[in-house]
Amino acid sequence: MTDKQPPRARKRPRQSRSQMTMRAIQEACLKILANEGADKLTTQRIADVAGVNIASLYQYFPNKEAILSDVYEARVAELAQQAACRFRDIQTLADRSVADTLAAIIDMECEQLLALQQLDPDFFREYQHSFDIHQRVDELTQSLDNPSWDDWLGQWLDEQHCDGHPRLRGPLLRQTLQGNLRGALLEQPSLLADAEYRGELLALLLRYLGHDGPRLD
Repeated sequence: MTDKQPPRARKRPRQSRSQMTMRAIQEACLKILANEGADKLTTQRIADVAGVNIASLYQYFPNKEAILSDVYEARVAELAQQAACRFRDIQTLADRSVADTLAAIIDMECEQLLALQQLDPDFFREYQHSFDIHQRVDELTQSLDNPSWDDWLGQWLDEQHCDGHPRLRGPLLRQTLQGNLRGALLEQPSLLADAEYRGELLALLLRYLGHDGPRLD
């Protein structure tokens, strides 16, 4: 069974005026989400805020979900760029502290998921597989001749002489982290912003790797 795919734009405009119309629609969608909430998002409301005729909107988008898809694609691309910049800071930490490095990774992943979930929680819950931030970050970093996340993680854990099977600890660490974050996202998204939750998740990962680290009482 394949994952359900979100609706997409009908077409991509080539003329500058049409491109401006599409951008106005996307920006109106973001403005409504930020100021009024997802429950107020309709194609008519988007058209009103964008200052375009509803018929013009439907030339480009079949429904509001297709507009949200465009908005999410733009946000994922933005987050991937930010992650590539933060990864340089994480690499610097990696030479000094396992605990600080993992804490920075947890913070970044929580913030990425929160940024996507908070746009439109129901939409992201249904289509999150289509906006995989890890895949986008990997694609971006590898396009810059950097290693993939999995390759970097495995090499780093080897250098830190961590506990666990050399072939398995990287995948297990990644799956444990992402599985817990996805579970929190589905069941209690507020945990992603909770410092105590992040601290307990860090302690869990450090215990598996055989490293001492902080534990919140």
